[in-house]
Amino acid sequence: MELIPHDELKPSHTFNFAPMIDFLFLMLALFATLAVSRAALYDAEIELADLKPEANSASLRAKEIHQVNLSISAMGGYKWMTDFQEYPMDSVQALQEELARQYQIGALPQDKTKTEVLLHIDRKAPWDPIAKAIFGIREVGFNARPVYQPQ
Repeated sequence: MELIPHDELKPSHTFNFAPMIDFLFLMLALFATLAVSRAALYDAEIELADLKPEANSASLRAKEIHQVNLSISAMGGYKWMTDFQEYPMDSVQALQEELARQYQIGALPQDKTKTEVLLHIDRKAPWDPIAKAIFGIREVGFNARPVYQPQ
């Protein structure tokens, strides 16, 4: 008679799948719960109200604003930019004269607050031409706004 039975000394060639199946059922329950709660959050059957813009709304006023595009290069030079072409300007006085001429011929709205001068400033442009352009544009009565364009 042996102290240890022969069956216990023999190596076992089976793998116990019970813990793995338990883990898979827990994962299934977790993802099913997440899917149901996510669907409950986003499918709340919310009906949005239709907004009708009023005559004095900001969205309609935004369409009435006329934009003038000016460019300041890295060397400090000015350009008047249109949809089709760019016109180099020699100085701030030339910018002021062109703004005044466009205003007089009716290309710009009679209300100067409805015209925005957008400044496309090169990243390496010196500050002196930028400041002169902003003050020159304001001197004529228009608003100057810098424009950021990501690369």
